[in-house]
Amino acid sequence: MDFLKRYPIPIAGLILGLFALGNLIQSYSADARIALGVTALVLYVPYLLKVAVLNVKLREPLDNPVAASVFPTFTMATMLLAGYVKPYSAGCASIIWYAGLAGHVLLIIWFTMKFLLRNFAIKKVFPSWFIVYVGIAVASVSAPVTGQLAIGRYAFWFAFVTYICLLVIVCKRVFLVGEIPAPAMPTTVIFAAPASLLLAGYMVSFPEKEAWIVYLLFAMSMFFWVVGMMYFAKTFRGAFMPSHSAFTFPLVISGIATKMSAQFTGFSWQGAFADIQTLIAAVIVLWVLARYVMFLFNGAK
Repeated sequence: MDFLKRYPIPIAGLILGLFALGNLIQSYSADARIALGVTALVLYVPYLLKVAVLNVKLREPLDNPVAASVFPTFTMATMLLAGYVKPYSAGCASIIWYAGLAGHVLLIIWFTMKFLLRNFAIKKVFPSWFIVYVGIAVASVSAPVTGQLAIGRYAFWFAFVTYICLLVIVCKRVFLVGEIPAPAMPTTVIFAAPASLLLAGYMVSFPEKEAWIVYLLFAMSMFFWVVGMMYFAKTFRGAFMPSHSAFTFPLVISGIATKMSAQFTGFSWQGAFADIQTLIAAVIVLWVLARYVMFLFNGAK
């Protein structure tokens, strides 16, 4: 029980990053994908127990807007988990996918009521807010698990519209208001995630693609990947913080988006750049994993 109490809410971001990294490197090694999926599952099970057993006690930490906005990485990870389960049981995979999707929708509603409609304050806004609203685009990426591409398309458009709206608010918070607490600074790397997630979701869920959407999202993906890497360079030094999990999924999904869109754009350099992004993402995810293992089991900082 004590272990579950100490199990950090932000570790869900690492779980999500591991599941996503497995999908990214699948073309390089199927065995590595399975190993990453198993590792993510080992971390996922205690998190599920934490949510199920300590659900009432989660209310206090989730009053924090950072923790609350990071929490939906758990439902995003659940949707990706379904893709790992499908080869063994399509029925179970569908149940897991729908549970993740429904859970994310409920979290969007809850978060909107708690932080957006009631007592909104610009200093409560963080880049992790993208996780709440744009994160549902994971349903677009993982829609083939159930064959529900139509749901994937609805999720994409919801995420796309909310991304455009949020981008203005989050940029104002980060670049104009500032004053982001040190423990929340790693969330600035999340800037790299939304456009890339949207691009990957669009490539999967839309059989017929509009060129302007692909090129727009690809340009935004590249720009914000650079922004994310700049923030990573500024924030990864020093003592370990659970919020370092924010380094993982944004860099992985950027590689996925580049790789998925390469055939459409026809850019000869894009495949090579996707390889570079994959290598960087893999190194960072494994580094964060190692730091988390030390943090959880050895008390290392």
